[in-house]
Amino acid sequence: MLVLDKKSFLENADIDENDFIKFSLSPDNKLVPDLHNDLPGKSIWVPPNRKLIKCIQERDDVKAHFGVSHLFSSDLVHLVKKILRNKILNSISLTKKSGYLAIGLDTIKTQLIEKKHCLIVVAKGAKSLQRYSVFSSKNVSCFENLLYQKDLEKSTGKNNVKYIGILSKNFKKTIQVDLNKLKGFMRND
Repeated sequence: MLVLDKKSFLENADIDENDFIKFSLSPDNKLVPDLHNDLPGKSIWVPPNRKLIKCIQERDDVKAHFGVSHLFSSDLVHLVKKILRNKILNSISLTKKSGYLAIGLDTIKTQLIEKKHCLIVVAKGAKSLQRYSVFSSKNVSCFENLLYQKDLEKSTGKNNVKYIGILSKNFKKTIQVDLNKLKGFMRND
């Protein structure tokens, strides 16, 4: 489903703007992902679906919406994934700086006992946490195999980082929205 007008989110309670990726048109008729939601002008919203985004620039309804006959774009899927990953990793870094990041399973377990909400990110290739009951609470969200270990190491400034826990509700919500979008791309790989 493609959304051409922001009013659609207000009129339809079944769709949430956070579940979509916003694209805007640049002055040189290129579709640009607007993941920070700060580009001016007309926009469209697309679900995080790799196949749909690959063919979006060929759709006549999109061209008509922007009032152009042809859209120029590079590899939108690669660009969106890169921007999403960078946004997530920058948010993880900011979470660490603010003191709401637990690094490593033992630290995450300790924090889960003291605090009720947590978002756990597991690096690609690390052992899955799905079979452990301590991590399967309704207040704990777990995302596995979306980010590489080297990326988690770079964003935390530590070595051998396979598991991180986000302990702030505000950071959790922001990062979880972007992880869900990235997960939408991975399902379509």
